[in-house]
Amino acid sequence: MDSLKEQLLEKALVILGLAMFAYHMISTQYLFFGTYEHQAIHLAFVFGLLFLDYARRKASAGGSLFYVLLAVTGIVCAGYVLTNVVHLENAFGFPTTTDFIIGIILIVLVVEGTRIAWGITLPIVAGLFVAYFIWGHLLSGQLYHREFNIEYVVSYLSIGLSGIFGTFLGISANQIFLFVVFGALLGVIRVNEFFMEAGKIAGKTFRGGPGQTAVVSSGFIGMISGAAVANVAITGAFTIPYMKQVGYKPHHAGAIEATASTGGQLMPPVMGAAAFLMASFLGVSYDTVMLAGILPAILFFWGVMLGVQFLAVRTNIVAPREPVNYKLLMRRLPLFGIPLGVLVTMLLMQYSPAVAAFWAIIVAISLAYLRSETRPEFKHLIRCIVGGAIIGAQIGISLAVVGLIAQTLITTGLGNKIAGLVEIIAQGNLVIGLLITMVVSIILGCGVPTSAAYTLVAIVVIPIIIRMGIEPIAAHFFAFYFAVISSLTPPVALAALAGAGLARAPYFKTSLSAAKLAISGFIIPYLIVFNPLLTFNPQSWAFTLGTIIAVPIGMTALTAAIYRCGIAVLTPFEHLLAIATAILLLGYSVFRHVDSLPIEYPMLIAGCISAIMLAFSQFRVKQRQAMMAAG
Repeated sequence: MDSLKEQLLEKALVILGLAMFAYHMISTQYLFFGTYEHQAIHLAFVFGLLFLDYARRKASAGGSLFYVLLAVTGIVCAGYVLTNVVHLENAFGFPTTTDFIIGIILIVLVVEGTRIAWGITLPIVAGLFVAYFIWGHLLSGQLYHREFNIEYVVSYLSIGLSGIFGTFLGISANQIFLFVVFGALLGVIRVNEFFMEAGKIAGKTFRGGPGQTAVVSSGFIGMISGAAVANVAITGAFTIPYMKQVGYKPHHAGAIEATASTGGQLMPPVMGAAAFLMASFLGVSYDTVMLAGILPAILFFWGVMLGVQFLAVRTNIVAPREPVNYKLLMRRLPLFGIPLGVLVTMLLMQYSPAVAAFWAIIVAISLAYLRSETRPEFKHLIRCIVGGAIIGAQIGISLAVVGLIAQTLITTGLGNKIAGLVEIIAQGNLVIGLLITMVVSIILGCGVPTSAAYTLVAIVVIPIIIRMGIEPIAAHFFAFYFAVISSLTPPVALAALAGAGLARAPYFKTSLSAAKLAISGFIIPYLIVFNPLLTFNPQSWAFTLGTIIAVPIGMTALTAAIYRCGIAVLTPFEHLLAIATAILLLGYSVFRHVDSLPIEYPMLIAGCISAIMLAFSQFRVKQRQAMMAAG
């Protein structure tokens, strides 16, 4: 009986997933519906896929039946919106009884769908905001707002075509979904083999072997998929056991995989779902965000690779140098390079993200079927598309619930009140404002998808630091980085949790190790704010040249100081030199903006001298070790 249930639900998921994929592919070429009709269809697919997938995984027949009924209910409610758009626009704020009931059901289904997709954290946050919308007039002081009747609230949050419907669900439907499917397709067309061979090159260049392979391969896949937890599950299944086999401790192996998979969301061209949201908030084309993200992402992965290098030296891991199959690398390169080239070129030519993703998918599948060795079985291709559709539905439901929260912030004026509170605390001090933004981003990211965490901070806190004089794109990147890094920070770190599970390592230990490995992700956002060069907006050639010297060396020194290791384990004096180098060179950017302390260039010179002393000392230690080993 259970097997029959699973088979039926599996077939229903396949039909629904393929239908969702086909609809979104066709809608990029032909405009069948208006904005709200398109969002309603998208939401119907989201409800259907999420609840049917959860019903398939439920052990009891009763539980499965309940979620099948929720799937049907969600499709019917979305269908009601689809067929009554004109009426709902005219009845905005004054819903009929039927509208009101459908609106309440939509809110409940969105919150429950978010719970089964992402856990309890985000639904609790949404529940608190909705409760504030309804009962906030009972509060006193700054949190008071005027009373709204329940019909008005439900209209604004769902059935009035705002809240659930609008900007965020539109981004999911028009931009994100096909990118997620494109990322999922890379596995079935055997691009993973290209990533693994490319990773082996890094493993031969840097010490740590499989650890460096995991960083490169997982970073590549995460760059396209934009889903940290899913990426850990995809690549960690083969990278983590291999890392453990050559000597990495389980929590280190899990942390390396989690950090690389998370960092993939920072790497252009796709940068996960939140990058599309950033382009929307800034009112710029996606290629502007993509180009601005290149240097910070390179610096992040430089820091991670150095961390793996120094960890391998400190724990004396001598991994075998794997031979690189360059023939296989070159055969697989077109499968990744050509679709990615199409994607980037079309984005730079100002095509919409959905159209760019459409052609990237077509080219990727076509190339895979040209060669018999890469030709995927049809059933595997179908399964991959459906899996990508489910991940797209999970992201879509998180953006729908963010719409509830955003509408509450706007309609009640709570967003301005929170912003005012932050301004009072910061007292116009930029550093304090940035620290508050960092803390809020990390807290909101605990168990919450990156897109949701970033959006909430973008609505509430980012406008404050922009008013303090920071460029809008730098302010948004600041929040974006911390929303991404929150997947690695305790107490709730979803990517680290997935890595710990695969490595069979203690969760908290893995999370701490991942946060340590991703230290560059905590520093780079501040460098972005204080140093416009990182987003390709240099202020002067002298400062630009100094930045090119200071930032990479400063990041290297910081990582060495944290791991107390370089090409050899640091002596106490070398450790002090590493700390001094990191403070002086990374501080170079900050003090550039303090007019009363014009010491940035003395700091640059002193930092370079300290770095040279550290390098000479390390080389001497390495030479002595080599002589002792030879003698």
